[in-house]
Amino acid sequence: MGKNKTAKNPLRIFGNVVIFISVIACFVSIISTQASLSEKRKELDFLKQQTAAVKDENEEVQRLFDDGDIDDYKEKLAIENMNYAYPNEIRFYDTSRN
Repeated sequence: MGKNKTAKNPLRIFGNVVIFISVIACFVSIISTQASLSEKRKELDFLKQQTAAVKDENEEVQRLFDDGDIDDYKEKLAIENMNYAYPNEIRFYDTSRN
């Protein structure tokens, strides 16, 4: 009987080690999932902000289309985004920052 008890001891120790490692792995998995969830929530907030900005821009463009003011919109885009200018227009740029 003493032999049987010693045979169970290594198995019991091995089982306890496996359970302990499993519990640690579960905690690591939970912490990793929470970190990922937090990151995804931040990303979602950023995407919501971008969506709101695009919706505002779309509403402005739709208003210009509805008003028939598309030429002014094209002019605004050409001047602001493409740096176009009128032939008689003089522009000054601050190159000391570059």
